Amino acid sequence: FFAIGPAIALEFVKYFYSYMISRRKISMSLNNYLPIKAITLGGALALSGNTMAGEGGPDSPHTFSANVTMATEYVYRGITQSNEDMTIQGGIDYSHSSGFYVGTWASNLEFNAPTSASNTNASSIEVDIYGGFAGEFSNGIAWDVGGLYYWYPEESESTAGGADYDFVEVYGSLGYEFDAPMSPAVEVGLAYSPDFFGEDGDSIYISSSLGLSLPGGLSPYVSLNYQDVDGDETSPDGYDYFYFAVGGSYDIGMITLDLSYHDADLDNCADACEAVVFAVSSSW
Repeated sequence: FFAIGPAIALEFVKYFYSYMISRRKISMSLNNYLPIKAITLGGALALSGNTMAGEGGPDSPHTFSANVTMATEYVYRGITQSNEDMTIQGGIDYSHSSGFYVGTWASNLEFNAPTSASNTNASSIEVDIYGGFAGEFSNGIAWDVGGLYYWYPEESESTAGGADYDFVEVYGSLGYEFDAPMSPAVEVGLAYSPDFFGEDGDSIYISSSLGLSLPGGLSPYVSLNYQDVDGDETSPDGYDYFYFAVGGSYDIGMITLDLSYHDADLDNCADACEAVVFAVSSSW
């Protein structure tokens, strides 16, 4: 992907958006990953699912899938990434029967706008590239391990005060669905970055979630998460905070509707750390 050069790769991303939007209009004018990219991942991890996949044949070990989401806001770990404005997101995934998977996901952004002609350290697109292995133990516990690269292709770090936004995380999660009324499903996850967003040093993210399946197709969920960043280039003192989300989703054919509330207790964050998000998504 990177061998073709950043400029051509960026054009690919823009073409990808146009393609995904056109497919949405054709199919019904709209992932369960929804705009909480903390998708942990297992569905590039916490909320991605309900995939309608295309396969290489009836017995093929290969599965390809795609997803598109339109939401009122892009929230990442409790913090807005779109300045409380609308977002369009999409992804393409490949998985193998061995448990191996790889995929890419992209979203528009609106943050860190240039403050002067000498500081143009801005980005309007995020592209995530990830891969890993997922499976299930004999006792029914699902597992997922992998790596995720966050790429901000329009960023300019050569100007005064610029810090590199791009970073890598490794992650793992465990999940289990109980054989009980409302099929309660729990998941816990851990992600680590040696050099977090903005060259801020070590980062640890701990996630947990509970989801239910109610009669009539409604699926409520709640998640409680913790982010800790050592701090360096962008935030010398570091920071840590808890973040929770509560919401519910409802499937209508190929369409998933989701309404959720997000809140993070990060200091001096104001409205950027609290949001009500409505999303419409589709996977196939």
